[in-house]
Amino acid sequence: MEFAPDPRRNPPKGLPVLAPQANTSAVIKQPGLVKLFAQHFVHNGFNAMKAAEAAGFVRPSPTFVRNLADSRQVKEAISELLGPYNDALSHVVTPETVKREIARIAFGDVRGLFNSDGSLKAVSDIDDDTAAGISTVEVEVKRSRTEDPESVPSERTETRILKIKRYDKLAALNMLARHTKLIGDDAQDGVNALAGALASRLDAAKRRMTADAEDVESRPLQRVVQSDPPPDEDDHDLY
Repeated sequence: MEFAPDPRRNPPKGLPVLAPQANTSAVIKQPGLVKLFAQHFVHNGFNAMKAAEAAGFVRPSPTFVRNLADSRQVKEAISELLGPYNDALSHVVTPETVKREIARIAFGDVRGLFNSDGSLKAVSDIDDDTAAGISTVEVEVKRSRTEDPESVPSERTETRILKIKRYDKLAALNMLARHTKLIGDDAQDGVNALAGALASRLDAAKRRMTADAEDVESRPLQRVVQSDPPPDEDDHDLY
């Protein structure tokens, strides 16, 4: 699948356009300036001050920049810039795909990184579920040149994996547990609810045991004499 071009790349070069005394109202009436600021706003990670300076505004004040970034015209320009990009991502970024990726990290097995003989697998041989849990791969690349008098010299490249770092498994499990209400701040959710219910049952059992003990102590002692019938002749092997 091909994604739409990222509007954050290659923004236009900014030129000095307005002096500090210019206000937001004057800028939003000029579509060219609005689009210029919006492009730099996206490119600079939605940092409004950096966007204003990159777009060429001369010593912009924080109030002017904030008002410009919050204006309806700039927001519409940003939405138009990101529209194709968001449309492309909307087919990939769904609740199901996000949960699946988190689950891959949460339940990933480190054994998927190794062959049956204990050697580390090549990156191309790692399955999708295991690869999804990898955050960083550090490699060492060595190039050597072979010169054979009878053949054309060739260059050989050898890549060796030095370190593989995986995402935080506990963090992913925590995200899934909160999403599925296994844990949470609300005492009535998930595990907290189960713990509360078990504690209530234990308290109730303790109260019943205490009440039974008090009831036994309050009863008058009675002597009970029980006489067993003589054993049957056929049951002599039981004694």
